[in-house]
Amino acid sequence: MSNILNLRYGSGSLALNKSSTLAAVHSGSLLQPAAENQIATRSGSYQIRNRSDLGNIRTLGVGTRRDSKSFESTIDRLLRPAEITNVYHSSPDMVPFVPTGTVYLEFHEMTNEQTRNDLITRHHLKLVRSEFDGGLTVRVDDRRDAVEVCAALQLEPSVRIAEPDLSTEGEVKGFAVPNDALIDHEWYLENTGLNGGDSSDLKAGADARVIAAWRLLQGFGSPDVTIGIIDDGFDLSHPDLADRSVHPWDFMRNAANVAPEPNLTSPQLGNWHGTACAGIAIGAAGAGNIVGAAPGCSWIPVRWSSLEPIEIAKWFDYMRERGASIVSCSWGARATNYPLSTRVAKAISRCAIEGREGKGSIIVFAAGNEGRNVNDPANASVNGFAIHPDIIAVGASDSLDEYASYSNIGKEIWICAPSSSDRGRGVTTADVTGEFIDSIGATRPLGYVPGDYNEHFGKTSSSCPLVAGICGLVLSANPGLTAAECREILKQTARRIGDLGSYDADGHSRLFGYGCVHAEAAVAEAKTRLLQA
Repeated sequence: MSNILNLRYGSGSLALNKSSTLAAVHSGSLLQPAAENQIATRSGSYQIRNRSDLGNIRTLGVGTRRDSKSFESTIDRLLRPAEITNVYHSSPDMVPFVPTGTVYLEFHEMTNEQTRNDLITRHHLKLVRSEFDGGLTVRVDDRRDAVEVCAALQLEPSVRIAEPDLSTEGEVKGFAVPNDALIDHEWYLENTGLNGGDSSDLKAGADARVIAAWRLLQGFGSPDVTIGIIDDGFDLSHPDLADRSVHPWDFMRNAANVAPEPNLTSPQLGNWHGTACAGIAIGAAGAGNIVGAAPGCSWIPVRWSSLEPIEIAKWFDYMRERGASIVSCSWGARATNYPLSTRVAKAISRCAIEGREGKGSIIVFAAGNEGRNVNDPANASVNGFAIHPDIIAVGASDSLDEYASYSNIGKEIWICAPSSSDRGRGVTTADVTGEFIDSIGATRPLGYVPGDYNEHFGKTSSSCPLVAGICGLVLSANPGLTAAECREILKQTARRIGDLGSYDADGHSRLFGYGCVHAEAAVAEAKTRLLQA
């Protein structure tokens, strides 16, 4: 029989092409594990590559070393004993259609009862119920394919309609990529090579695949996932940051006011950093001009105090106690040789292991911007935060998919993310709004630049919150993941860039970690693990 079956369907026709790489099994069945095992082992030639659920039906993507006829014959042999069935496609988009086993059946008006009963018996059908419109719902024999049965039924003179009930994937049509005014400038979300109308400092595909991840997730992250950001201050009145923060706290003022403070004598040294980092991680969709990686997630803004062990421990204990899913830290010590004290190391571990009710908070640190090894004590170069075993240390690549020369290196670098460089483009994000009066009485804009947005942010300060936001998307896809599992997913799905010779046998590069963060692949893996749980 041909792999393509043409059926009368609704008011038209439907051509269904039998898949040579997908099979299906009822996921709620007690026989499901046996069914999957039969597909994978019956002939010794097949491996299940991926799984996807359609209601109570699970489709199984199968890799095979044989041709499609071999696969089809194997499925035909296994059909139904363990509730296995074929999968069909209606178009080149390869969206799966799975016959559920029931059929909508109508006879021509003058067909007598004897003819109807004979046909039902001959085709091994079982009456499920009579419908209000005179039709019947019937179920095919367990060892038969409902699509093939309908093709045969449509040849019967007494049959007016015979249509298989097909399960397929739905799509939320309300989802759309945001149209915020500056999103085209945010090349690190999706780099077309022409972002902002220029290509000299861009390479198509040199990005974190964030917009593709939104499409896969059909959303921008869950408000139940909370991204904590520890930094120098936050403009909570900024249109891209307003109204979504929870539990803000300022350890300098010992109050809930986390507003940044200007430097009256050196305006560029004001507390502008935290607002920029927050915009990259969680900037709202449709509220201002930019969009963060996880605009649907909630966030906890924490304004730091002095970099002393007791204070640092307080920040991470606060995040743990307030339920932060992720903690983003785009900072480190000014000293090049800074091993962590026991107090600080334990506080970070408590948060990373005990946070999120024992699943662990995902802690992300910027690797630093001095172009040095983060763990070289012989040369007085130790970044104690970046080498903590329970965190994700993030380096920087650029808009050309190359190593950013300032980015710190070392065996502890876990992953990199797109940011600025001398040859590449800067990062567009939120900037502090408003004005202040400086020490000589002049009116100056708050923030790095005049206006509410800055197109020249960068370095590992922006790589870090980008990864934190992507972790927010991953946990939105699968909230049950532990911090360690999320860390492993980033490693497993990272995209190798730059000089492939810089990666060792384990897939690690001292420059890039395990590669550039790949939001779409990470979300896909999180969804797959949810189905396998």
